[in-house]
Amino acid sequence: MKILCINPNSSREVTEGIKKTCEKYSLTGTLIEVKQIDEAPSGIEGYLDAAIAERYILEKFKDWEQQYDGFIIACHSDIAIDLLRELTAKPVIGIGEASMLYSLPLGHKFSILSLKRKKIPQKEDLVKKYGLENRCASIRSTGLGVVATEKDKREKLLKEGMAAVIEDGAEVIILGCAGMAGLDKEIEQAVKVPVIDGVPCALMIIESLIRYRANTSKAAKYS
Repeated sequence: MKILCINPNSSREVTEGIKKTCEKYSLTGTLIEVKQIDEAPSGIEGYLDAAIAERYILEKFKDWEQQYDGFIIACHSDIAIDLLRELTAKPVIGIGEASMLYSLPLGHKFSILSLKRKKIPQKEDLVKKYGLENRCASIRSTGLGVVATEKDKREKLLKEGMAAVIEDGAEVIILGCAGMAGLDKEIEQAVKVPVIDGVPCALMIIESLIRYRANTSKAAKYS
């Protein structure tokens, strides 16, 4: 199977982190390519950033659609997901939805470690979209940007992750940005609850859907 993982920002650093994680977790026989949107901002931190990225994803997707069996959007805000599901019957998933789905069998409530304060209402809207308000303990701001140093990421994720467990009652922690990819197991050792990275979650779901020969429904919403 051949999968395209789209990093909707222009950060080479974030793209490389996503690529390493995909290579680590992909099945034997899976060919996965990671592409970034060079015309987009270096991070998707607001609605304008998302709109710019979606414009170029739409332009490029016409060529990509025929080349791959499934598609991942490596942005925890799940931008362009509904758009691409309307354009193709092939499976499409975002790392936000994937991370929440993976958290459900692992604990009663999850907390999302997001970026700056601005992102919290957007994450709340995303949780509501997937009907998971009763499974979400909290959404915490780390104060990080999409592009941040490894030291800052570790310090902020450890601090807010521990607070989510102790103060909010979280039983599972979700890393709320593709720029955090690869830090899940390290944070998990410290906070002592499962920590979910949406990138491998999305990869494993797409692989399963392709193997199952499952396609996106065209009955109504995505017709």
